Formats: sequence, structure tokens, C-alpha cells
Amino acid sequence: MENLKEQLEGYCLYLKLVQERIIDKSFKEQAPYICCKEGCSHCCERGQYPVSEIEVRYIMLKFAELDEAKKTQILDNIQKIINEKKNKNISSKDYFYQCPFLLDKKCSVYENRAIICRTHGLMFFVDEANGSEKYKIPFCVNLGLNYSNVYDKDSKTVTEEAAKIIGAEIPPQAYNLSLKTLTKKEITEHLGFEFGEIKPLVEWFM
Repeated sequence: MENLKEQLEGYCLYLKLVQERIIDKSFKEQAPYICCKEGCSHCCERGQYPVSEIEVRYIMLKFAELDEAKKTQILDNIQKIINEKKNKNISSKDYFYQCPFLLDKKCSVYENRAIICRTHGLMFFVDEANGSEKYKIPFCVNLGLNYSNVYDKDSKTVTEEAAKIIGAEIPPQAYNLSLKTLTKKEITEHLGFEFGEIKPLVEWFM
């Protein structure tokens, strides 16, 4: 990635704008349905964590600031994940693992975490194969966490009626916060950076 310093400066500005104007605002609006708190790490314990080239570089800046013990533990975690994937001969699309940066149920690079981590917990729209949109509910709804207070298990949907019962002023809603949307070149090019290739986190270390 050419002009890395300038690219990272543009990315940091992008993060600030998206975090303050979109992500934080969305979480505030959906606060009655959100259970995320420090120590809750379900979303970090099994996933694929798709991240872009510039996000990995930003994460590694924070990694460089950690003490040697944490660095060693993270590197060991990465190697164990890589070895397991190779030994079990699992394809990338079917391989799920615990994020190697999760230490003692806390993100060790939290300040530099990727977009997928910042938006997780909210409902968001995904594009269907037929060109339509469908909203996706975070999986932790099945653990009695996010949106579980307005979730109907039979229909597997959230309901505005349930929101009224708990006295929520704003109904549960999905946001246009998919990785595909937030990494569009049209959004980032005027800030002087590009996300680059996106692939599962562990693949950046293989």
C-alpha cells in the first residue's frame, strides 16, 4: 500500500466521522435493545472477522504498543489458529475461530478495532442474491442479549409491538452499515485512502 502514512491519516479521519456521526448515533438510538458491555465477548469468540488491508495495518499499530507478554500471547493465538486450519484442512468460508486479539475476554486492540467490530450488535441490511435487501439481527439475540427483548422466536423477527410494551420511543430498526456499504470507494476516495482487499483476519497472517 503506497503512501501508507497518508492513507492511515485519511482512514483515521474516516473512522472519526463514521464513528461519531453514524455508529455512535445508531447505538444511542437503539440503546433499549443493546446489551453490549465490557466483558461480553461472544461476538469475538467465534467468527471470521472480515477486515481490509488498511484495517489490519491500523490494528498492528496498536499491537506494536502492547507489552511483550500480550504480543507473545497474540502471536501464539494466531499460530494456533493457522495450524488448526491447516491440520483440519478447513476451507476459509467454513472456518470460524476466536479472534486472536481477544485476551481475558477483552479486545487488546480496542481503540484500533475494525469496522466489522465497531458496528456489530446493531441490525443492518444485507443484499440478497435476488437484488433485494434483508435485515440481519445479531446472533447474540439467541443468547438473550441484543434485541432479545423485542424478538419473536417463532417468526425470527423483531416487532414494534414489543418495543411499545417496554416503552421504547424509537422502534427497533436496521441500518445501512454493512461492510460492503461502509467500504465503498465513493465514500473514501475524497479522504485520500482506500480499504484495499478484504479477507478473514487470520488470512492476513498466513
